Amino acid sequence: MAYPNYGHGAPNYPPPQQGGYGYGAPPPQQHGYGAPPPQHGGGFFGGHGGHAPPAGPPPPQQHYGAPPPQAHYGAPPPQQSGNLVYLGVPVPAPPPAQPSPPPPGFNANAAVESIRKATQGMGTDEKRLIETLAPLDAWQMNAVFHTFKATTGKDLLSELESETSGWFEAILRAKVLGPVGYDVWLVHRACDGAGTHEDILNEVLLCRTNAEMWSLKQAYRAMYGKDMERIVEGDLSLKTKRLFTMALQCQRTEDWAPVDQGLVQHDVKELKSAARGAGTDEIKICSILTQRSTPHLRAVAHAYGHKTHALRDMVRSEFSGHMEDALLYIVATVEGQGPYGVERDANLIEASMAGMGTKDERLVYRLARAHWDRARFEEIKRYYGATIHKKGLAHRVNGETSGDYKRMLLAIVGN
Repeated sequence: MAYPNYGHGAPNYPPPQQGGYGYGAPPPQQHGYGAPPPQHGGGFFGGHGGHAPPAGPPPPQQHYGAPPPQAHYGAPPPQQSGNLVYLGVPVPAPPPAQPSPPPPGFNANAAVESIRKATQGMGTDEKRLIETLAPLDAWQMNAVFHTFKATTGKDLLSELESETSGWFEAILRAKVLGPVGYDVWLVHRACDGAGTHEDILNEVLLCRTNAEMWSLKQAYRAMYGKDMERIVEGDLSLKTKRLFTMALQCQRTEDWAPVDQGLVQHDVKELKSAARGAGTDEIKICSILTQRSTPHLRAVAHAYGHKTHALRDMVRSEFSGHMEDALLYIVATVEGQGPYGVERDANLIEASMAGMGTKDERLVYRLARAHWDRARFEEIKRYYGATIHKKGLAHRVNGETSGDYKRMLLAIVGN
């Protein structure tokens, strides 16, 4: 297994549930995949540099298509205490002007002291770093990030980047940045340099709630001083660009809105009409799959499968390349009977390890992103053990990785 050179001498500008590669080999346009670009110190939770986002709530959203009256298109529902439910877990609202208070009963100073001991002097105590960082949730990690800077005058991510390397460094980065910060970093990673990492864009930007998408856009601007929508559009072209432009508008029906069965039947009819072989109406298909709520799309997938072949088969017959992968990712979120996206995410994790050689970068970000919602991660592991690898995910990861990188992944996965 090759370990990349992350380039600690890179400029210090700040960094941040998944492509349809459960469906086959990655497309050839993934140039240079697995060799991350020079890394950049700082972190989302640290609020480094950049430009402050506009104050206030997201702008009012415009109605799209023909939603039922109760769908309530518009701004995300108010978050309690200014916090956000992101990837299924409550996290500090981005970008935090002030550090969030430490979680009750958590001693951030003890964690900081443990990290200091692990990184002092000659050599690094990787075992201590793993034991300290792996168990932290998003709130605890946020508290440790700020307490480390207040106590030592150093940036935690920069310190760890100087003390570690390779894929061990990569998984520590994912942990330190937290769920929102790491997703922003991944979007930047996907669009930086030659070529676009389409699978990262699929997994980070598709199937997001309006609140999550708005938060990603604000956090990206805060960290990089640029408009995320323009950056993503600049890396894509033609109808794939239009697909992602639709997804970035924060115009989805909210998942808490009741499902209108009349609109479900209407969408099934529209999808069948749009999928007509020669002359496919790609934009109509994209608009339905990107703008409807997840429960609505599950009802559409169920009804579509009763009337004709499965929705995923329609996508495969009508699309190709990145567009096909992106739409398959959306469809895989809602097809099946289990919790939304659990089967999809388990398949994607397996795709990171299947075949010749481990796709380490994919394995890192798929496991790191999944582990924040611990209850859902248990569902993914249960599905994985029941249908993909009988000895379980930890056993699979153990056989595909090595060294401190393996030990950190196993600490995140658990038994």
